[in-house]
Amino acid sequence: MEEKEKKEKKKREPRTWSTTKVLDCVAYFAIIFIAIALIFQLAFRNNVPNVARAFETIGECLAFVVCILLGFYWTMRKRGTGWNKRNLWWLICWIVATVVIIVIYICNIVVV
Repeated sequence: MEEKEKKEKKKREPRTWSTTKVLDCVAYFAIIFIAIALIFQLAFRNNVPNVARAFETIGECLAFVVCILLGFYWTMRKRGTGWNKRNLWWLICWIVATVVIIVIYICNIVVV
């Protein structure tokens, strides 16, 4: 029986976590929150409750986080033989866009 147990242990692989798996999970919950917000907005067309706005805000925030991180991974991926000036401009554009998104999103939350 010991041999059988050893074979079963070898077949089982330990669970591994990676950043893409975490992003997949965050994206899943972002979709759930956005769906709940849309259901509330559809049910209460004229008078949208604060709960719907809260779900919408959380869903949007999570969606922005996923997009920003995936954009960063894509930007940092080496192309060709290595880094060159073109890759640096991709990174600069990503940084500028990320800062604009974060600043405007925070300003919209604080003002509203």
